[in-house]
Parts: sequence; C-alpha cells; structure tokens
Amino acid sequence: MRVERLLSMLLIISQKGTVTGKELAEHFEVSLRTIYRDIEKLGEAGVPIAAIGGKGGGYYIMEQYNVDNLFLNEEEAHTFMAVMDNLNVLFGKNKLFNDVVLKFGQTYKQERRASDKWSINMSHFSMEEELKEYLVLMNAAIEESKLLVFDYINRRLEVSERTVEPMQFAFSRGEWYLVAFCRSRQDYRRFKLVRIHNLKLGSRFEPRESVSKERMNQIFEEGYYRRSMKVTLRFTPRIGMQLTEHFPREKMKETEDGHYIVEDYFPHEEGLMKYILSFGKDCEVVDPPVLREEMKKYVAKILISYND
Repeated sequence: MRVERLLSMLLIISQKGTVTGKELAEHFEVSLRTIYRDIEKLGEAGVPIAAIGGKGGGYYIMEQYNVDNLFLNEEEAHTFMAVMDNLNVLFGKNKLFNDVVLKFGQTYKQERRASDKWSINMSHFSMEEELKEYLVLMNAAIEESKLLVFDYINRRLEVSERTVEPMQFAFSRGEWYLVAFCRSRQDYRRFKLVRIHNLKLGSRFEPRESVSKERMNQIFEEGYYRRSMKVTLRFTPRIGMQLTEHFPREKMKETEDGHYIVEDYFPHEEGLMKYILSFGKDCEVVDPPVLREEMKKYVAKILISYND
C-alpha cells in the first residue's frame, strides 16, 4: 500500500507543480508525519523533491526529473484518455479510479489536447445524473461489502424490491449493469441500471467465495437459454445492410432473392414481440409457429386502439 501511495504522490506533485504537505495528507487520508516520512523515502530513492516555505509554497520536483510513460505510445494514450475522460465524469468520487486517471494524464498533460479525435459517451441519455449517483453508491457498496436495496422493473414490467450482494458493475452492448448475488432469487443476477430505482445502501455482509469470470458468464448464459426460444426472422433487402447493428454476422444469412434470415435465441416474453415490431414491415417471424400466432394476436390488440 505504501508503494502505491509513494507512486501516486510522485505523480500528484509532478502534475500540479507544487503541493503542500497538508494537501497530500488530506488526499491520502494520512497524518502529516506520514507524508514527511514518504517525502523522505522518495528522496532516498533518488527523486529530487525540493520544498518552498511560506505562503504559496510546498513540495515540488526539480525540473531535470521527468516521469516517463513506459507502456503506451502517444496515439494509444490519446485513445485511452478519451475513455478515461468520460468515465471520470461517472466515477469522479472513486479514489482508485482517480489515481489511474492521474497516472495516465500526468504523462500526456501537454500533448493530449493536440488531438481530439476521440469522443466517447458511455452514459445513458435518460438517466445521466442518476447514473452518476448510482455508480458512486455501487462502488461504495462493493468496496465496503454492503448490501444494496432497490426496486427493480423486470422484462415483464413487474416491480419488486431486491436485496443484493454487489460484485461489480459492467458496461455491455451499450448498457450499464450491476452484477450481484440476489438474495430474493438466491442466485447470481445481472441488473440493468435503467431498471433500478430507489437505490439504497444496506448493512454489511460477508463476501461469498470468489466466482471466476468464466463461471459467471456460464451462469448467465445458462439462465438466458432457460427462458429463451429459438426464433427465425426474415428481413427485407431494404433493411438487410443495417442488421449488423442488431445481430452478430454469424447469425445472418442472405437468401437468393436478397432477403436476410436471422436465427437466434430470444427470451420468450412480451419484450420479444415489441422488439420484432421495432423493425416494422421489414421483419417477419418465420419460426416457431407459436410465436407467429402470438404476433398476430398482439398486433390485433394494437389495432384496437386505432379503431375510431
């Protein structure tokens, strides 16, 4: 832990130019005495740190010393920092994340504005401010092993209160998710953040035995297929070129007449019919027959609203 603090301290001083001992103590939440010892250790390691007394003074690194980036070239760093800039808005209160941004931003503090080719926004348009608050709470819950309690709207539009043991938050296919062990369902679940409401911190819990990433993916995949059915969809030539926005290429097949066939597994629920209808007249259910019949009835119910 001390080595990490020394490295972060070095980068903070290098980036800001001059930093007081009090500022460093507050940042790392340690005593001034500890900061003095750390500064002494950096000096013993060959880092030329000097101090200026009085108002406006503090510690600084002498000009001949440079903190070089040993891992990324300039173009790679620009790409990485574009992602970091956006995540910094969401994770602004996460100390560990801030230290990572600091370490990369330090090296490119002069060059990084030379090219603004990358602009990445990973927030959700409908809940940007709420997302920031949720990520802060979730981060605190994960770090402190605290339960999270919230109302969740499932795919069937049913609302239920959930108490979960948070493990991680993840960004996948354009959406943010909370991965956790759900005490209500007694299983691991992945909760979409836009469906979470009234999020609150709960009491501490004893963390469960670690589950590998491979095993976790297997759990979610098995759960997905349990509630899914194999569906064959046919799309018109007009929309065919846009299908890669919605389906993996390996699931698509072009027919001799220019139409496109997509075969994949989808959860058998109302949300599937809404999804199919989002393609309008350019999509037809080929198989299974039960879904074709459900689609006919669903469309008929929609038409009732337009019978004046």
